[in-house]
Amino acid sequence: MSGPSRRRTLTRVCTHAGCAERGFVEYTSRRDLEHISRDWKCLRHSKPNEVLSAGNPETTAVLTLHPSYIDGYRHGDPPRLLGFFWGPEGAEKGSSGVESGPGFRAIAADFPPGTRLIITARIELPEEQQ
Repeated sequence: MSGPSRRRTLTRVCTHAGCAERGFVEYTSRRDLEHISRDWKCLRHSKPNEVLSAGNPETTAVLTLHPSYIDGYRHGDPPRLLGFFWGPEGAEKGSSGVESGPGFRAIAADFPPGTRLIITARIELPEEQQ
């Protein structure tokens, strides 16, 4: 009987030109290592339009309520509605029953289908830096 697998750490460098940000991933086997993508981008470069900066002081995300169904337990039973979940506008399904951030919480079950949750973040720089 063998002991627990030894954890190893893979260090990845952001593949965006000129960026040296590093990320770390733990793995326990060669099989795990084979499934870890080497094409990794850091938080700043994975979704650059979402990163707030002096040049990009505001961003908005829109979530909508998506229905979620479970297949019938017996052959021939129709799918059963589980409820509605927040997800990106235009996506096929949602995945979160609650969305929250500083100063707000939106519980999907409290709203009717078609509800949109619009979240805006804005940076306001001090006057002397504008």
